[in-house]
Amino acid sequence: MGAKDTTMASRPVLHIIGIAACLWLLTGLVAPGAWAAEKPEDFYDEVGRLLYSIDAQGVVSMFETDALDNTLSVTRGTRESLQPRVTEVTPSSIEAGKMTVVTLKGRNLVGAKLSTKVPGIKFGGSAPRAASVGVPLDVEGSVKLGPLIVDVATPIGQTSVSLTVIEPQIDLAALARKKEPEYRELPAGQPESCPEGMLSVASSKGGFCVDINETKSGDWIEVERMCSYKFKRLCWAEEWELACKENQKSALGLQNLLGEWEWTRNSEYSAAGPEGSGGIVTENEDWLAVVCGKKDCTSKDRRDPWLSGTRPGRCCK
Repeated sequence: MGAKDTTMASRPVLHIIGIAACLWLLTGLVAPGAWAAEKPEDFYDEVGRLLYSIDAQGVVSMFETDALDNTLSVTRGTRESLQPRVTEVTPSSIEAGKMTVVTLKGRNLVGAKLSTKVPGIKFGGSAPRAASVGVPLDVEGSVKLGPLIVDVATPIGQTSVSLTVIEPQIDLAALARKKEPEYRELPAGQPESCPEGMLSVASSKGGFCVDINETKSGDWIEVERMCSYKFKRLCWAEEWELACKENQKSALGLQNLLGEWEWTRNSEYSAAGPEGSGGIVTENEDWLAVVCGKKDCTSKDRRDPWLSGTRPGRCCK
């Protein structure tokens, strides 16, 4: 018998080796990590609300919430499709030496924060929605007049808008009102309407709106910031007490008023030593925040705003 022909038998092996070599060459042309899954990531605001979530496939979810932390909408897309966009700025001019609330309109503005490289401009707290954000701008009188570039950044993108700093404008009506007392009692009655999640309280010294429920716990600054993000403020101790009494008298619907101390906007100075205000030993003379509500509507005490632990507050408007 003749020698066995191995040419045909070796062809399948050579074919497989060729395919493997091609695949190896192709993978070498692909950037490292191009096929790797993206690391999931979540972004929250200062009070713990979820703003954006990115899953392992790179899909971005944008969460829009209301003043009560209820989810209003969830928008999903790519990083590119959910970049912040600003289509309108009102007003386009801001006065030096004054505070102006600037409103931006557009899309994908959840979690937007404003900043600028120009010194002398401070940005207040805000509660950005997907389509709009209103931010107080406090402009010092020394700021140079002319164009001002303001950066608008969210956790997943950034854009910018252009404003103009102008000279202070004379308000003749304001000058006429200078003859009136700077502080005066508000008229009796109560607000005709309050924002969602708030109830109106009538008063002989003027009505106000108060949140139905308390805020999340934090130190005094954190709780005050929670209120300012919603264009509100911490209730004054007098407002808190009146709201508590009205709630007991007329069943307004306020919740979780009693049982733990709540921060208020009031503050008082404390002398150093064991005889300091509120029974608190302070190393130095310092101011303490007034808290309300541990036992009843009239119970009050004073606490260090940063070092005495966390507690909720209640927002008024």
